[in-house]
Amino acid sequence: MAQSEKRRNWLWDEDKVLLIQAATDKPFAAEKGQLTKAWQALADTLLACDHFTRVVDGRKVQNRFSALVEEHRQTEKHILLDDIVALLDDVKEIASQKTSNSVVEKEQAEQGALIVRDMAMRTMKRRKDNDSDEQKKKPALDNRRNSLAAAIEAESERELVVREKELSFQQFKLESEIKQRELDREERQAEREHQILMARIDNEKMLSMFKAFAESKK
Repeated sequence: MAQSEKRRNWLWDEDKVLLIQAATDKPFAAEKGQLTKAWQALADTLLACDHFTRVVDGRKVQNRFSALVEEHRQTEKHILLDDIVALLDDVKEIASQKTSNSVVEKEQAEQGALIVRDMAMRTMKRRKDNDSDEQKKKPALDNRRNSLAAAIEAESERELVVREKELSFQQFKLESEIKQRELDREERQAEREHQILMARIDNEKMLSMFKAFAESKK
C-alpha cells in the first residue's frame, strides 16, 4: 500500500482538498517549533475526509503544498521572464534599426556630396569652355564635346535620380519595419498582460472557493 502511494501521482481533486484545508488551517503560519505538529494535524484531517483517499503524513502534505506553491511561483516567473526576453529582443532590434538608419543617412550624405561635386565640376567645365580660345577655333569639335558632355550629364543626373529613389525606398522600408515591430511588441505586451490578468482572476476564484469551503465547515 505504501509503495503504491509513493508511485501514484497526486490528482487534482487531492490537490484541491489539500489547498482548501491548508487555507483553512494555515499550518505554514505556525510558530517555530510547531510546524511539524501543525502539518501532521492537517494530514490527520485529510485522512478523516471522505473525499481524500491518499495515505499521507505531515511531511508528505507539507512537501506537496510546497511543490504546488513553487509551481505557481515558477509560472509567474516564466511570464516575467517572457516579458524580459521580449524587452531584450526589442532593445536589440532598436539598436539594429539605428545602425541601419545610420548607414542609410551616411549613404545619403555621400550621395549629396557627389551631387555637389558633380555640379561644381560641370560649372568649372563650362567656365573653362567659355574662356577657351579653342572654342572659337574649333566650333565643330566643341559642339561634339558639348553634345558628349550633355549626354554624360544627362546620364549622371538619371543615375542620381534613380539612386535617390532607391535610398528613399530603403528609408521608407526601414521606417515601416520599425513601426511593424513596435506594433508587434505592443501586441505581445497586451497578450502578456491578459495572461497575467487571467491568472490573477483564477487565483481569486480559487481563494474564494477555499473561503467558501472553509465557511461551510464551520
